[in-house]
Amino acid sequence: MSNFNQFGFKRFLNFGLAELNFVEPTIVQEKVMPLLLKHQNVICKAHTGTGKTFAFCLPILNNINYEQVKIQAIIVTPTRELAKQIYDNIRFFKKFEPNLQVNYFIGGEDIKRQIKQLQRTQPHIIIATPTRLKDSFEQQSLNLGKLTTFIIDECDMLFDLGFIENVDYILSKVNSNVQVSVFSATIPHELKPFLIKYLKNPHYLDLNANQLTNQNITHILIPTKHQERETILLKLLKTFDPYLCLIFVNKKTDINKYYDLLLEHNYSVAQLHAGLEPRLRTKVVKRIRNLEYKYVIASDIAARGIDFIGVSHVISIDLPNDLEYYTHRSGRTGRANYTGYSYVLYDTKNLTLVQQLISKGITFKTKKWNQQGELVETVISIDKSKKHSSLVVDNEINKIIHRYKTKDNNKKVKPGYKKKRKAEIDEFKKQVRRSHIKESIKRIKKEKAKERATKLFDKD
Repeated sequence: MSNFNQFGFKRFLNFGLAELNFVEPTIVQEKVMPLLLKHQNVICKAHTGTGKTFAFCLPILNNINYEQVKIQAIIVTPTRELAKQIYDNIRFFKKFEPNLQVNYFIGGEDIKRQIKQLQRTQPHIIIATPTRLKDSFEQQSLNLGKLTTFIIDECDMLFDLGFIENVDYILSKVNSNVQVSVFSATIPHELKPFLIKYLKNPHYLDLNANQLTNQNITHILIPTKHQERETILLKLLKTFDPYLCLIFVNKKTDINKYYDLLLEHNYSVAQLHAGLEPRLRTKVVKRIRNLEYKYVIASDIAARGIDFIGVSHVISIDLPNDLEYYTHRSGRTGRANYTGYSYVLYDTKNLTLVQQLISKGITFKTKKWNQQGELVETVISIDKSKKHSSLVVDNEINKIIHRYKTKDNNKKVKPGYKKKRKAEIDEFKKQVRRSHIKESIKRIKKEKAKERATKLFDKD
C-alpha cells in the first residue's frame, strides 16, 4: 500500500499531513505529485473530490525556497470560493513552516488594499481569479522574475466563462521555462491550441474513468410523467433524511422558485448561485460547511470546485445539457468510502440525455411511486433502437390527443374541439422547431468559439 512517505517531502509537510490524518494518497495524488516535484508539466483530467488540490499544493510547498520572499508559484482558479478554499488548504501548513507567505487576490474585494499588500510583501504563493490577477499585473504590483510554477485549476470552466484570455495574457509575460500545469474535468477541443502554446512536453493523465464507475454512488432515475417537478421533489424529500443534500437546477431563475418552495415547507435550505453578492456567497458557503443547512439549491457554475464534506444525496431537477456537469454533480457524493445517492428527475424530453449517460458507463436504477405511495424500484425500458427525437414528439402528440379524448368521454362533443386540438399540436410542433433552431445556434457559436480560440492561441 502506498503512503505519503514515498514522496520524500520536507519534514514540515509530513508533520502537517500527520495532523490532517492523511496516510494514503489518492490515485490523482499518486500519479501527479512525482511529476510536479520534478518540475515537469502536467495536463490532468480529474473531477472535483479526487484530491487534486493537494496533488498540486503539496509539491508547490515542497519546492518553495522559503529564504527568498518572492512570488514563486501562482494558482489560477475560476471562482472566488475556490481560490479561498485553496488558500485555506495552503495556509494550514504555516503553523509548521512559519516563513510561508501566501495570499489570495479575488474580485469583490478592495483592489487598492490588495495592491498595497503586494507592494509591502511579495508572497511565495498567490492564488487568484484571472481578472484580478491581470489587474494586479497591469498595476505593476507583481514581480514574476522568480516565478517557477503556474497552476491552472478547473481550466475548462475558465474557458467556458471567457477567462482564458486573461490567463493567456499573464502567461505571455512570464519566463518560458516556468512549469505550467493544468487541472480540468474535461479538455475541450478549443483548449488544445492554448495547451500547445504554453505546455512543453506535458504528461497527459486522464483520471476520470474511475469517477463514472464509483461503486459508492447509486444513480436513480425518477420519472416525472405528467406531474410538476415541484410536486415530485417534495415527495422525494420525504423518502430520506440526508446529512447534506445538494439540489441542482439548470436555470438561475429556478433557484429562487425551489428555494422558496422548500422554505415554505420548513426545510433548512440555502441557495448558492453566481448572482449572490460576493460577501454573502462566502458567508453561505461557510454556513453550509458548518452544517447549518441540510439542503442547498445550487447552480452548476456556483458550486463547481467548492468542496463540501459529507454530501449524502444529490438531486438533479433537470439534466444539464453538458453531461460533464452531471459527473460533477453526482461526484460530490460517495466520497471517502461513504455511500451516496444521485437522483435525476426526467421525462421523455430528456431521455436522450439519460441514454448518453448510460452509454458512458453509468448504471441507473429506476424508482417510482406505487399505489400505496411508496417509492419502489421498477423496470422501465429505454428503447435505444428508435430515433429518439421522433419518439418524443410522437409521445407528446399522443398525450394531447388522449387528453381531448378524456375530456370528451361521456360528454357531448363541444363544437371546435378538433380545431383546438390541432392548434395545440401545431403549437407543440412549433416549440420543437424552436428547440432545434436553438441547438443549431448553440452549435454554430461553439464552432465560432473554436475558430476564435485557434486564432488567438496560434503559435505562428
